Amino acid sequence: MKYIYSILLCAFLFSCTNSNQSVIKTDDDLTANIKLQYESYVANDFSFSDQYSEDVVSRINNLVIDDRDNLMTGWKSHHEVLFENIDIQDVYVHTNYFSDGAVWSNAWFTWTAEGQTTGEEYSNRGHFDYRWEDGKIVELLAYFSEYPEATETAAYAASQE
Repeated sequence: MKYIYSILLCAFLFSCTNSNQSVIKTDDDLTANIKLQYESYVANDFSFSDQYSEDVVSRINNLVIDDRDNLMTGWKSHHEVLFENIDIQDVYVHTNYFSDGAVWSNAWFTWTAEGQTTGEEYSNRGHFDYRWEDGKIVELLAYFSEYPEATETAAYAASQE
């Protein structure tokens, strides 16, 4: 009988502590939305922008970009001015549902493209973090080499002089 009480106590304590556990998912809607964003970006389709709050704060390396329109303008310039043959490969995304209610999606991938001005071929590993509130992305953290964008921007600017 003593063992039964011990087992029941352990089961009760275990079930109580589990309610404070965070969960990582790879098959949820938010994870799927991020994957679809990448596919849409590659296709030069920015209809996914409504997944971002209007006042999203984006921290891209050491640059802060305020609001959705400025963020989308930057990404659109990749297709319109800087690069061609853009692709995103080796995508892995999961979403963290933290016990405090915070929700973050994390993504790792390889971005590739060819410079429109230089013709240089680029391959760039990236890591993006997305914080969700009320079904919208309110914060984006992005980490990747700035070399391709800096190189093509400088070459484009020089070609316009």
